[in-house]
Amino acid sequence: MPTCLPIKDIKEIRAIEKLFIKKKQPSHLLMFLLSINTGIDLTELLNLKVKDVKNKSCLVLGKQKSIPLSNKIIGLINEEIKGKKKSDYLFENSRGNKFDRALVFCAFKDTCEELGLNENYSLVSWRKTFAYHHYMKYKDLSYIGWLFNHNNINQTLKFIDEVVKTHKVITILWIKFKIKRIQKSKLVSLEPVER
Repeated sequence: MPTCLPIKDIKEIRAIEKLFIKKKQPSHLLMFLLSINTGIDLTELLNLKVKDVKNKSCLVLGKQKSIPLSNKIIGLINEEIKGKKKSDYLFENSRGNKFDRALVFCAFKDTCEELGLNENYSLVSWRKTFAYHHYMKYKDLSYIGWLFNHNNINQTLKFIDEVVKTHKVITILWIKFKIKRIQKSKLVSLEPVER
């Protein structure tokens, strides 16, 4: 089974945003941006109520995890909640039912296909995208591990698709070290011994 990948290229993220805007899908745009900017799990995202986000500058995940929201996302939230009651789901269909995973999945996959993006992008990519870009900006694996309840650094590196790169770098460094060591030993043994 192919691995779900983070969206590493900012241009691809911007293209997805633009297409959601072009298709007049503000709810899908907000879900996408909320997830890639906070790392919120899709289940938590779909269970958000208006009261959870109205007049808030942070999104609270779980009991103790709080992520600040950008002005852009706050603006999109304010548009999304217009005319809704505090008890309403943030993401509802026209009948007042909350969005389901299948609907969100299909909308995202259709968008990716339309843009010709990697077929390994999925809804889990959203969280991985947040984690990847956080790591690239701050190099803080411990925070990502804590936020996503990972057991170790390797799990976090794998989550953000950095294990392969890291392993390659370590392998390359190890090979270079071995080559230098061999070269040094040959140089020493090839030099004439003076008496």
